[in-house]
This record gives sequence, C-alpha cells and structure tokens, in this order.
Amino acid sequence: MERVWLMKRNCSFTPKQVGMFYLSICSFSSLIAGYFVFQGVWMILPFTLLELSVLGVALLVYTRHAADYEKISLHQKELRIEMSRGSRIMQKVWHAPWVKVTLPKPKGRREEQLVLISQGGEELRIGQFIFLERREQLARELQRAINTSIL
Repeated sequence: MERVWLMKRNCSFTPKQVGMFYLSICSFSSLIAGYFVFQGVWMILPFTLLELSVLGVALLVYTRHAADYEKISLHQKELRIEMSRGSRIMQKVWHAPWVKVTLPKPKGRREEQLVLISQGGEELRIGQFIFLERREQLARELQRAINTSIL
C-alpha cells in the first residue's frame, strides 16, 4: 500500500488564467492609451508601457511559484520526497526505516517551524505550504506510517 502526502500552494489563479488576465489588462490599457494618444496626449504612452511592464514582471514572479509543491510518498520501505520550487524539482529517495521525522522547537518566529526529515547526514525541511497547526500532525502521521512500514 502506498501513502501519499501532497502539499501545495493555495493559489487563486493558474498560470494560464494569469496569462489571460494580463492579456485583458494589456488590451484594456492599450485601448485607453490609444484614445488619449488620438486626442494628442502622447505622454500617456510611456506611463502605460511602464505600468504594463511592472505588472508583467510581478505576474511572472507569481506564476513561477504558483505551482510549487511538496510531495511525500511511502511505498513499502521506500520514502520518496519531491519538492518543486519555481522551475526546479528536487527528488530524494530514502530507505524508510532509517528516516527520522521531527518537529524542532521554534528558535525564532513560529512561522519558520518546519517538519524536519533526516537520514544519515542529509535533512530536508518540509511543510511550508500547510498551516503551522497542521505541521505537528503531519510529523506524527509520517512517523507513524514509517514505523508501520518497518513492521
């Protein structure tokens, strides 16, 4: 039996929807700027271009991270961790009986308290896409599932 934990961002727009939104804003702003240029107010063009450029960069940053996720799967004695950040995907495969799951005590801000998964000298911090209150539950569930897979 395979157990899977999938944690991802709660985003209002998919990257495709963001592209459609940006296209509509560009069309609308260009239409208004065109009207003013037609009336002889040429200074509107640089400001419209600046506005659309800044908005485009902000939306690009948003879409790069809109699909970020953390996925943990446990199949028999294999623990597979997959993390996506922007365009980078990192995968680790560990032998489950050797894995330790902890929730360290907060040293600084409570928001930075992530679940620590370690094996040997390697460690990963997960849980940034779930609420702080659910991280402790995630750590318990993971440790319980790993202990069950050992038996």
